[in-house]
Amino acid sequence: MDTDIQIARGLIGAASLSSGPTDEQLNLVQSLLHGYFGLEADARSLTPISASDLAEAVPVDDRHRVADLLVVLEFCRHPYDEAQADLVEDYVAALGVDEPMLILARDAIQGEVEKVAADWSRLSAPPSGERAKAEEDREYGAKLRALESCPPLSLGRTYFQYYQQFDSPFPGEDGGPHSSVASHDFDHVITGYDTDPPGELALQAMLLASNGFHDHFSSLVASLLLYESASLPFLTIIPKEAVLDRDGAMDLLANGFLRGQMTTLDCRSLDHMAIVNRPLAEIRRECGIEPLTQPAHWDQ
Repeated sequence: MDTDIQIARGLIGAASLSSGPTDEQLNLVQSLLHGYFGLEADARSLTPISASDLAEAVPVDDRHRVADLLVVLEFCRHPYDEAQADLVEDYVAALGVDEPMLILARDAIQGEVEKVAADWSRLSAPPSGERAKAEEDREYGAKLRALESCPPLSLGRTYFQYYQQFDSPFPGEDGGPHSSVASHDFDHVITGYDTDPPGELALQAMLLASNGFHDHFSSLVASLLLYESASLPFLTIIPKEAVLDRDGAMDLLANGFLRGQMTTLDCRSLDHMAIVNRPLAEIRRECGIEPLTQPAHWDQ
């Protein structure tokens, strides 16, 4: 608990430019305090601490998590200010963490959309596991469409119901998205998050925390580039700015970190197509996934 309050104070310190933290940054810290750390504290009353003090307060094995939270904080400053990138980088350096996603955060602050795309291609994790297998399977789209015949309330049938909202061919079919997108869709189905921008951000927060902040951060940064800085056009998605400033979005993000921390298994490690006939509720229980208080419309 004491470490968490020091992390919150460090986040305030990392946002303390001459103008102070923005309202959105303060809202981020407040939501983390209540919805992730479980602390009854007021972000606006916290005394900021320096980069060196934060490094002293955080155990070495927890520093990557704190570095990732600092990058999220950086994205939450609008209008963007390069001094914010400098300050966050100072805090991450004090933690002794090598975080390549800082490059993308600075690209976004500088408004260099083409450089964002180039650096994203260079720094993002290549397809692996199920995503890689899907890319090699010419029949993958047909297999997804056949999930309609899976038992009611199973993972496969729920995936089929989930995909009806898009009015589009299935991933891997002619005219549909790339087959590798299906793995992301299965993440939505298993976690229960909707596909609106706040849901996308919360999903990535949950996946990151479920892996102990050891993997998946590039996916959260991609969502921040899409929905917080509007600097990474992707497929047919229209980039947006400051989505986390919407009502309820920051609390949903913080709860995503908490839900991920409570899981017992990284759901991205699952071979989804091998378990499509199993009850979705059973899979969620095995993964330690707590149900959402407001399920998506396809998950009723």
